[in-house]
Amino acid sequence: MCSQITPVFDVLFTNGVFHTQDPERPTAHAVGVHQGRIVSLDEDLPATAFREVHDLGGAAVVPGFHGAHCHLTHIGQASMQIDLRPSAVSSMEELLAAVDAFAADAPEGSWVIGQGYDQNRLGEHPTAEQLDEVSHGHPVYLIHNSRHIGVANTKAFEIAGFPERRDVPVPDGGAVPSSESGQAEGLLQETARSLVMDHIPANTAQDVADMVAAGSEEVLKLGITSIVEPGIGAPDHIGMSRFDLAGFQIAQEQGRLGVRATVMPYLTTLHRVGETEQEGHPLYTLDLGLRSGMGDDRLRIGPTKVISDGSLIGRSAYMCCDYQADLDQGRENKGLLQFPESDLRERLIGAHLAGWQLAIHSIGDAALDVVMDIIEEAQQIRPRPDARHCLEHVSVVSADPILNIAALVNRQTSSGADFVPAERITVEQAVRAYTVGSARAVHREADLGTLSPGKLADFVVLSEDLYTVPAEQIESVRVTATVVGGRLVAGSL
Repeated sequence: MCSQITPVFDVLFTNGVFHTQDPERPTAHAVGVHQGRIVSLDEDLPATAFREVHDLGGAAVVPGFHGAHCHLTHIGQASMQIDLRPSAVSSMEELLAAVDAFAADAPEGSWVIGQGYDQNRLGEHPTAEQLDEVSHGHPVYLIHNSRHIGVANTKAFEIAGFPERRDVPVPDGGAVPSSESGQAEGLLQETARSLVMDHIPANTAQDVADMVAAGSEEVLKLGITSIVEPGIGAPDHIGMSRFDLAGFQIAQEQGRLGVRATVMPYLTTLHRVGETEQEGHPLYTLDLGLRSGMGDDRLRIGPTKVISDGSLIGRSAYMCCDYQADLDQGRENKGLLQFPESDLRERLIGAHLAGWQLAIHSIGDAALDVVMDIIEEAQQIRPRPDARHCLEHVSVVSADPILNIAALVNRQTSSGADFVPAERITVEQAVRAYTVGSARAVHREADLGTLSPGKLADFVVLSEDLYTVPAEQIESVRVTATVVGGRLVAGSL
């Protein structure tokens, strides 16, 4: 008699080309999954041991992309606001027309908010007066694509306590360009954004949950299965509300947190722990001593995030020399630090001493000097060999991993011109950075990054094989299916 194997495992994905990123078994043609984790590769277990079998028809598969710097709430929020990205508006006239159309239908008294504009594509920033003409009486606030700059109309300034845009203070770490008569032009840079943003009705935890859900749906279509939300809980700096973490938890409880999320509390949400000191330095952390690493495989607390300076696109990154474009117009501008250096030093060292991983936005060369000196001092006070403190950013072109991989491999401008071709990397390096490297950056390598037995079964099925398609055709590769924990969450198999 022939004995039959009773199926005991959940699902087998077979007839695929799995690029596992595991050097011991770099490729496989089948992956078995049980209770959300990988239990077999190839013939480790027979197909008859699985209750469900999916034939991938020879499709290429890579581990789920890990968004190392993915503003999930911003992506979700963008779907609820005016889309002002260059792909949606290509001129100032089109931007103003979009605001006009949205404001015309907005409920009386509501704020009109748009995001994603780029003055480099438009030729200039919008002004308060331009926005007044299309506001239909609403307060208007537009968010730059760097999220380091905003533009408000006169009604918004009035609500913020600055009628006719006069007597607007300039906070430390910010800038408010004004006319010769002292009237603000509308532009608010860095910390000055809070002058208006603090008066926009606050988001509730459920609002944040809705943004998380909407953002999850969008990034899952792109093959992103896990993300790092870089900054929560400090809407005056970064974050949607004081209750951002509660919003993520609500989304998880409602079954709407589609991706695995590591969230970064903003540095200002950490506070001194009484009079406790180490080596003469105060400790900075959250209540109950909560720190990096708390959570589960769906939602966890990662590093604390801080923005030390501005952005290159906004000419606010802190540089050793003035920006040439500003000098050409008779202005001195080296950018700025968003905090006094002494405050930054105290808080970052205090967080390090309390056990936090640090993620520090530092773009300008002068900012990098400041931040690296602080990290070096922190490690001298209390050495933590595996702290993995991060300096951010490496700029990429979009939220789409495929487009970013194409950009890393080809390094060409939008017009097709080569851009520092010596810095091109291989497809293998780019995919590994988007999976293994980004997971390791936040201590997630035990669960994510490779398709190995014991790890979470998160992967992406592709229309073509990134490893064999010509480099110039990478950007045309599509994500056809996204799988999280062995379950199809976007696309089709």
